[in-house]
Amino acid sequence: MQSYHFTEEHELFRQSLRTFLDKEVIPNIDQWEEERQIPRDIWKKMGQMGFLGLSYPEKYGGAELDFFYDVVFNEEIGRVNSGGFIITQQVVQYMSGPYILKYGSETLKQKYLPGIISGDLISSIGITEPGAGSDAQNIQTKAIKNGDHYIVNGSKTFITNAVYGDLIVTVVKTNPEAGAAGVSLLVIDRNAEGVSARKLKKLGWHASDTAELSFDNVKVPIENLIGEEGHGFYYLMNGLQLERLCFIPASVVSMEMAIAKSLQYMSEREAFGRSINRFQVLRHRIAQLAAEVESVKAFSYHCCDLYNKQIYDVKLCSMAKLITTELQEKVATQCLQFFGGYGFMEEYPMARAYRDVRVGTIGGGSSEIMREIIAKMVIDDINYAKAKTDDSYQPKTSGKGNSYFTTDHELFRKSLRDFLNKEVKPNIDQWEADGELPRDIYNKFGEMGYLGLALPKAYGGLDLDVKYSAILHEEMARVNSGGFAAAIGAHFYLAMTHINGEGNEAQKKKYLIPGIKGELIGCMAVTEPFGGSDVKAIRTTAIRDGKHYVINGSKTFITNGVSSDYIVAAVKTDLDADSNGISMIIIPRDTPGVRATKLRKLGWHASDTGEIAFDNVKVPVENLLGQENMGFFYIMQHFVSERLAMAIGAVSASQYALEVTLQYMNERMAFGKRINRFQVLRHRIAQMAAEIEKNQQFVYSLYQRYQDGDYLVKEASMAKLVCTQLSDKVTFECLQMFGGYGYMEDYPLARMWRDSRLGQIGGGTSEILCEIIAKIMIDGNQYKAPKGVEEGEVVGK
Repeated sequence: MQSYHFTEEHELFRQSLRTFLDKEVIPNIDQWEEERQIPRDIWKKMGQMGFLGLSYPEKYGGAELDFFYDVVFNEEIGRVNSGGFIITQQVVQYMSGPYILKYGSETLKQKYLPGIISGDLISSIGITEPGAGSDAQNIQTKAIKNGDHYIVNGSKTFITNAVYGDLIVTVVKTNPEAGAAGVSLLVIDRNAEGVSARKLKKLGWHASDTAELSFDNVKVPIENLIGEEGHGFYYLMNGLQLERLCFIPASVVSMEMAIAKSLQYMSEREAFGRSINRFQVLRHRIAQLAAEVESVKAFSYHCCDLYNKQIYDVKLCSMAKLITTELQEKVATQCLQFFGGYGFMEEYPMARAYRDVRVGTIGGGSSEIMREIIAKMVIDDINYAKAKTDDSYQPKTSGKGNSYFTTDHELFRKSLRDFLNKEVKPNIDQWEADGELPRDIYNKFGEMGYLGLALPKAYGGLDLDVKYSAILHEEMARVNSGGFAAAIGAHFYLAMTHINGEGNEAQKKKYLIPGIKGELIGCMAVTEPFGGSDVKAIRTTAIRDGKHYVINGSKTFITNGVSSDYIVAAVKTDLDADSNGISMIIIPRDTPGVRATKLRKLGWHASDTGEIAFDNVKVPVENLLGQENMGFFYIMQHFVSERLAMAIGAVSASQYALEVTLQYMNERMAFGKRINRFQVLRHRIAQMAAEIEKNQQFVYSLYQRYQDGDYLVKEASMAKLVCTQLSDKVTFECLQMFGGYGYMEDYPLARMWRDSRLGQIGGGTSEILCEIIAKIMIDGNQYKAPKGVEEGEVVGK
């Protein structure tokens, strides 16, 4: 996967760290897991190599690098397959040390940071108590000032590095009556008199030491106070974002490793006379997991990029932590299942992976707490302000990352949204009832330039980058008419895309110029009765007869199939070949022998959908698109743009459904209060909001890569798969929140729910997409045109 975050220097660092881990850590992990302890010298070795304190200032021994070095660090320790090793490193570098760095006095920094960075000191963070987990403002450990010391009494539990470590960044109550405003942070030396630890036995994370700590009249110098007294809760709320964020790269890579190990095992393990990677149910399951992991990975890079730019986003960090750790559980469970009984054996990697991931949805804020935070921000518009740090602390940023849309893009979005609000939304109900769009709406789209955004200026297009097309799909999805978006898209994003990609100059002039103006409407015809997504098995034939092709056969489920002026059809020109015998041809609607029947549909009512029959239809040979018998490869290439369009449309439709539902929940009363106060509904909303955000960033990242020329058959298939699945889920859940009103056509969710159902069918069913992903991952099929064949050009710069 091409990255827009990592430089050559990042990758050199990655290789150096990986070499070190392969030599010094991975061979010893089994022993450390058995001993329930990591030897102290591993920290010193890592410190000597410069792997600790990557983004810490040079004055304390750090490297003062940008945050993506920390991302690399966490990705590489994620390969180790030991949650215990991972957490011991993260606790020091990202969960305890940063509080001293960001808020501590210079005295504290000089006393502790050089040792943390060199590996001579091991730190821990003490928040959780036996009676207070994520509820940090209600902790009971007290620190009462007495002269030049605090006297600390209380206890902490589930504290990593607390048995063998050297210091504890401890959350205490300096004013027990003040709630959150009474919380402070103290550095307590582990060996101070009155500090005792009881080692805990854990389900997983065996290589790490975890303790219950007791503080019995522990004297702590007042200079060990971090920052200001009474500000500890606000420091925590800031620091927890980094803690949550560092979980994510390690978790993503651990999921990728689990999938890779499962693929290797599946290729070697035989059952019923064949490798188990030949069983479709297992192939589809691992394809689904891979797609979900890929989407989370893109989302994680987006969140890390924001952090790298010093953008404080509690909502996104909480969303990323929630989704990633829950997916990690799913991946570990499913991958263990692939191993069968061997997965349950400690000699195989999945047993440990399965045990270790279970705490992911608990530590650093449970999934339930994440949903609480997200719900407060999404429903209640609560914002969490960033706490002020030491002015001398200015982390380095790389200046890289994804700013997907420019000011010009957003100006275009506003203009388009204004147009849709004026010309389309007021008429949608009528068009839904009519079962088709009026032709003049194509003319109006053409006048605004919307039909030729990415098409060449030579034919009347605007030759803009592909992100303008992405915005068009997003905004059309907000109209709440899948039929409207499908009809417009079938014309400019299917029919005209093929003509632009494979057509000759005469064909482009004949069809693109009036098509961009909205004067000529096209459709794309691939699917056949009982043919579905099996493109290479199509039966519509085009037999060469002198200067013509004679076409016989039929197509079905064709958007604009009744009202269009021409049809870009997939036909068999070599009857003895399979995929190598398919061609693309332009068939004018008024050609004798072309007959269309309008179909009745569950949804997408504003578009006409037809079954088209061809009875000895004679088409001039000059209507052939591109090379004869290359149609299958042209279709595969353009499926990327189609699937990206469907993915971004599904995301935008999901967002709109959520917005409409939030508005309804704020108005609807039940049992004496607004229904947006019921926790079960709030958590459901939070989960959907997180998944929508994740998918949006995934698709945005793919559009960026598509614009840069990456080959994305697998990734576009993954995006279409996960985004349309989520759209189905979101519209179903949102309809449920409307109750009986959701079932009424007078309310928007009925149409949303109907229309979303086709997302997992059109453009390749979810099952077909899993099949494609599995063939690429397992069989090495790349779906590329044969060498020497000119590929269709990418739509958009």
